[in-house]
Amino acid sequence: MDETIERYLNENASLKRAVGIDEHAELRPRHLGQGEHNLNYRFDDPATGRAFVLRVNVASQPFHENQVAYEFGALRALAPCGRTPQPLYLDDGPEAPGKGAMVISFCEGRQLDFDNLKPGDLENAIQLMADVHAVPIENNCSIHRPTDPLGELFNECAARFELYRTSVFEDARVTKWAERFMRHARRALDEAPPATANGHIVNTETLPSHFLLPEKPGSPDADPGYCIDWERPIIGEVAQDVAYFCAPTTTYWDSEFLFPTSEVESLVERYWQAVDGRFARDGFDARFGAWQMMTALRSVTWCCKALVTYGSGNEHTTEKTAAKLPIYLSDDFMNMLAANCFDL
Repeated sequence: MDETIERYLNENASLKRAVGIDEHAELRPRHLGQGEHNLNYRFDDPATGRAFVLRVNVASQPFHENQVAYEFGALRALAPCGRTPQPLYLDDGPEAPGKGAMVISFCEGRQLDFDNLKPGDLENAIQLMADVHAVPIENNCSIHRPTDPLGELFNECAARFELYRTSVFEDARVTKWAERFMRHARRALDEAPPATANGHIVNTETLPSHFLLPEKPGSPDADPGYCIDWERPIIGEVAQDVAYFCAPTTTYWDSEFLFPTSEVESLVERYWQAVDGRFARDGFDARFGAWQMMTALRSVTWCCKALVTYGSGNEHTTEKTAAKLPIYLSDDFMNMLAANCFDL
């Protein structure tokens, strides 16, 4: 793939024009990393030193078919906040690498690391969420807007679980846990009041690796950093991002860290302090508990589907997935989720 990417960059005159690079410049991509759905390459303008990221899609997310165009549109909608990468070039044509590619600005910073928190790290991450959520939404915004984000996520979980249940990879022990969690999440969904604040662009996957923080921690004059990786945003409830950020299924994916249950309430209040009156709290508190539960269910059913998806060994995956999946499906981890997320 690396040779293909280098050739693509150097032979693509329209890409160079779009980002302001001389058409004769020799570009040398460097692999930045990969996720479940994208490969990322950094390249620099040899004349100015400006850095860019070529983001190549390899798999789509739900509720749309053109992943790279969807993410590009989301970044355009988020641009006013200044806390996300700037979208610079889109190629969703047949000649693009993978399933489409785009160029975005390179954002400096270090990833949020729950195992090695520095002074101000959590505050910066919370501020980034609040700043993103405060972005006004234009009438022509192309981001998916479900009528009930909580209900849609439950249906997505149910579909994953059904795929797993009808496969040869079903594990009776895992099924028992998942069925138990599905029942309680269904009850929480039925009892939750209707969504009244369904009007914010939310990342839906506020993983620590999606937060790039200032290189010098604790500097009072520094911007909070950047929120990157906008694979599957929706227009929905801010409670979804806040619940995902502090969920054990989130923090443990990139670290060994788990928020003590007693600290979650404090984190929520710090988030609303960061919002600073830019939008109303509305029904956040009445639905936050259901979002915590649905976040955990999302992880469990994702793991169930992963047993099927990666069972053949032919799908694109990561070392992290291979290492964490057995832990997430263990009885110890399920017992922790039952106590901390489902009140069982």
